[in-house]
Amino acid sequence: MADSEEFGSKVCDVPGFEGVWVRFATRGYPRKLRREWDDADADGVQRIVLRYVQEWNVSDVAGVAVVLPDGERPASLLDNVEDVVVVWLIRAFQRLWLVELLAPRPN
Repeated sequence: MADSEEFGSKVCDVPGFEGVWVRFATRGYPRKLRREWDDADADGVQRIVLRYVQEWNVSDVAGVAVVLPDGERPASLLDNVEDVVVVWLIRAFQRLWLVELLAPRPN
């Protein structure tokens, strides 16, 4: 599992999904991403989030691990993942991108 203390790593706080975690990239967030985000539909938002996932532990509704493919990651990658996990993933990404990356990091 990714170190939950590592900057960019998030552990799911939704009851019943404590084993779900993600590690997002901590660099490569261009200014134009805000415009892209604002213009995106639901699938577009998911594709944006998936671009920044470096590793994760996410399972589908049957409990089978969802493998992150190299290269393009379509929104359909999340089609069989519990909706609550997808919502958490999007919120975790937004928090990192719009709050934590902008704040000074402790030394």
